[in-house]
Amino acid sequence: MKPILIICGPTGTGKTKLALKLAKKFNGELINADSRQVYRGLDAITGKDRSEEIPIWLYDVVDTDQEFSVAQFVRLARSAINDIQKRGKLPIVVGGTGFYLRALTQSIDTISIPPNRILRKQLAVLPIEELQKRVSIHRLEKMNNSDRKNPRRLIRAIEVAGTTSPQTVTKYDALWIGLTMPLPALKKRITERIESRWNKALGEVGEDLPPILGAGPLLAFKHGEISKDEAILKWAVAEYQYAKRQLTWFRKQNGIAWYTISHDK
Repeated sequence: MKPILIICGPTGTGKTKLALKLAKKFNGELINADSRQVYRGLDAITGKDRSEEIPIWLYDVVDTDQEFSVAQFVRLARSAINDIQKRGKLPIVVGGTGFYLRALTQSIDTISIPPNRILRKQLAVLPIEELQKRVSIHRLEKMNNSDRKNPRRLIRAIEVAGTTSPQTVTKYDALWIGLTMPLPALKKRITERIESRWNKALGEVGEDLPPILGAGPLLAFKHGEISKDEAILKWAVAEYQYAKRQLTWFRKQNGIAWYTISHDK
């Protein structure tokens, strides 16, 4: 197996900047694994770092009114990895969407099963207890406490029940690097990043914004519902809460070499 490098961790820790430095040193190319950065035209809102020297695959994949699934990510990422390796270069997968990274490196047999919109609509009106009854005992036991109480997770479990989705599993020799920083410093950096991107982000706002972090406060400010300071605060709080969830998720994964960075790096 040819090696790939994965750089993960919460938002705001400088993953892409590190990946670009390593790509220059080890003749690599980047593959984006951030579910927000697949949208075209939202560079400031989603915090894309671009490079004129190093290619970054899977930026700008879909328009803002289009859906993008983990199955699409895996297919495109594997294709990119294959292309990069064929040219004798190092694939560097970088991003904070944990499920994307897990699906890419592990066998998840449900990702290629498409959503059943009619079934989802029927199940959406049912109480948690009824949804739990409809999930097989075996699958329910494999779910964590949070997922057992999450209607979206339960509905998805019902949706895939009894469906087989054979797939060819591609194995990678992956080296995982995780970046983190002390929470007070991370909170400060997130706020500073939003403040520095504010004007450009505001220029990217349209009524067709997908439901991503920052969209709500930006639209509210544009409509005159809140002040700039209020919008920045709401956005920063949402980003910080998301970063803490990312960190919790990644900390549960084995095999990640963690590095703590300082705020001024």
